[in-house]
Formats: sequence, structure tokens, C-alpha cells
Amino acid sequence: MKNIIISDIHGNADALLAVLKEVAEKEEGVDRVLVAGDIVGYGASPNECCDIVRYLVYGRRKVALERIESIAALSYSDASQQELLLKALLLLENKGTSIGGNHDREAIGEPSLTSEMNPVAKAAVDWTAGVLSKENVKFLRRLSLRMKFGKEDFEVVHSTPSYPRGYEYVKNAGVLKYNSLWSQLTLGGHTHRPSAYIYTKEVRTVNASVLMPCDSYDMRLMLIEKQSTNKVESFAIEQGKGWKYYVNVGSVGQPRDGNPQASYVLFDSQSKQLTFKRVPYNTEAASKKILEAKLPNELSQRVLKGV
Repeated sequence: MKNIIISDIHGNADALLAVLKEVAEKEEGVDRVLVAGDIVGYGASPNECCDIVRYLVYGRRKVALERIESIAALSYSDASQQELLLKALLLLENKGTSIGGNHDREAIGEPSLTSEMNPVAKAAVDWTAGVLSKENVKFLRRLSLRMKFGKEDFEVVHSTPSYPRGYEYVKNAGVLKYNSLWSQLTLGGHTHRPSAYIYTKEVRTVNASVLMPCDSYDMRLMLIEKQSTNKVESFAIEQGKGWKYYVNVGSVGQPRDGNPQASYVLFDSQSKQLTFKRVPYNTEAASKKILEAKLPNELSQRVLKGV
């Protein structure tokens, strides 16, 4: 099965549409588009993003094609580009599966019981809660926090399997341990930084889109991703070694690794090959929409700079 995994869309329809257009045009034979949460929050187009994801999941049964056409027109002024985008979305119709993230929960009035959002995030999620349509509130409320594909031995979660919408993963790398990962491969997001980590029972090996051995984890690892000269964009999940992998697919709508291009991961669950991908999009348009919505200026700058 050929899986596309995306996360942390955060109300950025320009980035989401660019990713889906590229996926449909360049990734042949996609079987599933898996969304790892945080569809809303930060960006100025939460309803558009929810409608697009609902279309991926339910197709025209829930979202009229006219609505998708109108959203496409907001991101692409050129008629030929709109037509290409619509063809791309038609190819991905009914191939979506989505879970929720902490921003999705917060926007529907279900905040974390153990952590508080910072003021900028809280201002954005409060604004989002005020503009979400009833249909999209219902949609976000129905989303589970994890999805497991047992036969293929992988799962998708927003943060960690034991605390899917928690902040521990951001604050403390020690949360991620061999026994706390419940599948051979766990795919998540939450930190907005694409990276990959290999766990064994004895030694922790770290991959920040690289292969870098590490005898002991750095407690600040998730805040300051280590780098290496041996960067790789693609690697295979090793079989028969008892290793477990945690892969952060990065963010579609607000990357924070210094690269403003939208991020996604391609995972072939048959060949076990995993590849990190980046997609350029109109960051100026997304930034302008944030300012026009009178959301915090910091959010508009993050989209432009990828921080």
C-alpha cells in the first residue's frame, strides 16, 4: 500500500492544496492519504482545510464539488491551474483517513487537561473556534486520536501513542522510549520538524532526516534537532532486528525546521521504504491571509520563514 502521511495543516489551505496537487501529479498509485492531526489552528483558512480533508475522507457524499472548486479558486487565480488542482483532488477522493490533534480538540472546546497553550496559539485557536462551521465542528469532534494498521505494523498518532495530544514529546525527548512505541513504525507530527528516530532495547539511534548513532538521548533533542553531514531523504524500515521507528512527518502548514516548504512523507508499507518530501507553495498568500484575519503577526512571519 502506498501511503501519503501529512500533519499539522493548521488552517493553511494554500499549503494543503499544493501538497495534494503534487501528490496526485507525481506520486503514482497512491492508496491512502493519512492525516495526523492539527487540521486547524494558526492559519486563516480552517473551514477550507476541514472541507478539503472531509472531501478526501468522504468525497462528494459530504462535500459538494462546487465547494472544492471555490476553494481551489481562492488559491489559484489561473484557470488552467484550477483545473489541474481539481483533477488532482478527484484522484484522491475517498482515499483519506484522518485523526485529530491538540489544536483540533482545543478548537471544539476540549482542551488538554494537563497543559496550556501559549498566548499566540491560544489566540489563534480561539479565533478558529469562532469561525468554524457546524459541519466542521462535528467532523473534528468525531476524529479519533490514533489509527493503527495492524497487518502492516504501523500506526499514526499526532504526538505519542500513550498521550496523543500531549506536549511531553515537545518538552522532553525521554518520553519516547522503546516500550512506549506500540508498533514497528509510528508516524506523527506535533513539533513541525521532519525527523526520524530508531529505537532498540539497548541503544537509541537518532535520525534527523539522517542516520546518526547516539548512545544516550539529549533531553533537548526535540527542541534543537541534531544534524549530520550524512543526511538522507529516504530509508527502509529494517525487518527482523526488533527495531522500532518514530517518524515525524513535519508540517504542511507551518514548518519549523528553517524550511518554509510544506512537508509530507511517502511510505510504501509493502516495500517498507519511507521518503521525506517538500513542496513549495505561495507562502506570501498564506501570510497575507493570516494578517487579514487579524491573527497574531508572529504566525504570518512563521509561515514565511519556516520557524
